[in-house]
Amino acid sequence: MLKAVDTAKNSNTEVEKEIPIQPVSLDIWDKKYRLKSKQGENVDQDMDASYLRVARALADVETTEEKRAEWHEKFLWALRRGAIPAGRITSNAGALEHKPATSTINCTVSGVISDSMDDILGKVHEAGLTLKAGCGIGYEFSTLRPKGAFVAGAGAYTSGPLSFMDIYDKMC
Repeated sequence: MLKAVDTAKNSNTEVEKEIPIQPVSLDIWDKKYRLKSKQGENVDQDMDASYLRVARALADVETTEEKRAEWHEKFLWALRRGAIPAGRITSNAGALEHKPATSTINCTVSGVISDSMDDILGKVHEAGLTLKAGCGIGYEFSTLRPKGAFVAGAGAYTSGPLSFMDIYDKMC
């Protein structure tokens, strides 16, 4: 069983506190964050392999090999000692070969929804693609006319933002 180790200096003696990984934590990691191939086979053989993958991906944005090595070591140190990045980072960082259409962003906000049927439905499509990539998304509906407002182009009254919220909700 993998153990997170916290090392501290105490009177020039290293003190280690071992925190065992609980079975439920291993189960969640296996089901949600462990990298698997398209065939469902384990790519990350253990939790430490996930830490190595994530640390490497996070460090790879650096411009020099020296900086990449430095940050890889720092990220790996933090992960092995209990740092838990956002779920999409843990699941998708370094996984491009196996999951090319995913993101490391957990939460996003939709662009402004203009008060037109074309834009309302266009933003639903964009939101669907965002959700497909594994991100959450928030919306802001205050730009839509209130229920009962007259729509000159349709010659009718609008159903209001709640009916459009239902469309977004059902798409999720």
